[in-house]
Amino acid sequence: MKNAILSLAALLLAPGPALHAQATKSALLVLPAGQGPVVGNVGRVFARQIQQRCAAKVIATGEAPLTVELALAPGLGAEGFRIEDRIGGGVRIVGNDARGVLYGAGKFLRSSRFDQGGFTPGTWRGTSQPKCPVRAIYLATHFMNYYEAAPLEELNHYIEDLGLWGYNTILVHFPTWQFNGLADPAARTWLDRFKVVLSEARRCGLQVGLIQVPNQGYKSAPREFLAPKVPGNRRGNHGVNLCVQKPEARAHLLKMHEAFLDEFKEVGLDYFCFWPYDEGGCACKDCWPWGGRGYPSIAKEITPVVRSRFPSCKIILSTWCFENENDNNPDGEWAGLTKAVKADKSWLDYIMADGHDDYFPKYILESGVPGRLGLLNFPEISMFGMKPWGGYGANPAPAHFESLWGRIKHIAGGGAPYSEGIYEDLNKAIYAQFYWDPERKAVETVKEYAAFEFSPDCAADIGEVVRIFERNHNRKAIGADAVKAFELVAKADAAMMPAARTAWRWRIVYLRALIDKELFERKGRLEGGTLKAAFEELTRIYHAENAHSMPIKPPQIK
Repeated sequence: MKNAILSLAALLLAPGPALHAQATKSALLVLPAGQGPVVGNVGRVFARQIQQRCAAKVIATGEAPLTVELALAPGLGAEGFRIEDRIGGGVRIVGNDARGVLYGAGKFLRSSRFDQGGFTPGTWRGTSQPKCPVRAIYLATHFMNYYEAAPLEELNHYIEDLGLWGYNTILVHFPTWQFNGLADPAARTWLDRFKVVLSEARRCGLQVGLIQVPNQGYKSAPREFLAPKVPGNRRGNHGVNLCVQKPEARAHLLKMHEAFLDEFKEVGLDYFCFWPYDEGGCACKDCWPWGGRGYPSIAKEITPVVRSRFPSCKIILSTWCFENENDNNPDGEWAGLTKAVKADKSWLDYIMADGHDDYFPKYILESGVPGRLGLLNFPEISMFGMKPWGGYGANPAPAHFESLWGRIKHIAGGGAPYSEGIYEDLNKAIYAQFYWDPERKAVETVKEYAAFEFSPDCAADIGEVVRIFERNHNRKAIGADAVKAFELVAKADAAMMPAARTAWRWRIVYLRALIDKELFERKGRLEGGTLKAAFEELTRIYHAENAHSMPIKPPQIK
């Protein structure tokens, strides 16, 4: 009896959904006095989310059937939040800090409904704090992909949405290899756009940073400074990598970094990540092995340039493609890096490591992180197994990612998934929740995502659709269950509210199911009006009309 009573008490006290909530046509949003601009912007994001999903209005003054209060109360742990019933009625979302308010608002919204004639407030109550301190997303900016081509307001809203899922950092790369220098009009266009993007991310409390190759020059780099190309695959070279053992080239790189870092003084940088390959590297006798000699040497020398402008900036050293295990090319990079950081690791905060496909560097798993520094991963969520990468719609792979994360979740302090666009939106959510709670199951995130973005009534069916999508990821092995997946999405589509049915997140799921069914029935042939229309709609959703055809633009059927 005693055990039964204790079990019942634990059940009653445990955070979770309550039994009843009613839809409302309006909600009063109450902000704390003197809350500062970040919490105010969180309130704006909160209101936008509700008003774009249903007919309910969010008001700042007056009376409404529902009151939602945002509050700050230190003591919940960094970036933590608590959702509780409000004295006098309504809901209170309390953040340990401004970002905690953002994440609490996201959790509250994801447990709410928007398909019952208004806004049905979420009933989840409890306290939550992220386990991993670095929850970044890397937005690749090239080939006229979504991040380069989408209207600025749309892109900024998308980054706000990522913050609601738990990300705390936005990383981009200033692609010097595309430009002739800072005066190049194309460089000015890039800087004008992404300084706005990073500034807007900051307005919601997110941190920002750059990923840069330390020996990468501009297209105008002096030819006499160029580096010999490194051996092996996946080590791209656009012809502008410089040899850092040449004193003039080293001085040139330092001045180049000083100049473009000055462009970000107003924005500010919280992270600076050095990148070794694809682009990058030098194979001269004094730089090689690059990952153990030339690379940490020039990164260490550039670090004071970074910190002289951004004193609290954290430094990440990526080990992407070190020794390229899939190419059986053990060239001593890990041993060299370990020796270098053993001699001096004072300039470094994190080591970033991951594999291009489905492996994780054996050195880390067997020998530990060099210098016992913090470990971040860099999961590939965009390019795996499909070409064009997002050309067929949504590409969720929860089981795949859970398997990869399971290898390192006990030692990782977070990471930064590699993103080429919005077609892997669900994959982003899965990793955001891994970083928040390393033990969270991917299937739980899929269910929460489907309930939030589409409807709780179709979440189970969409979970099955996602499992079928993952089984049919290989474009040359689409099975008969593609027909079932389309039947399930057609059923959900018929029952869905207009705002959800027409939203791009649903359309990329619907179109993936339609395309897979068509390809199965047509035995893989890219033909017919149905496929043509589906690919054209995806192109419009991605703003990919001028995108590079190989990696980004959906197939074109004449």
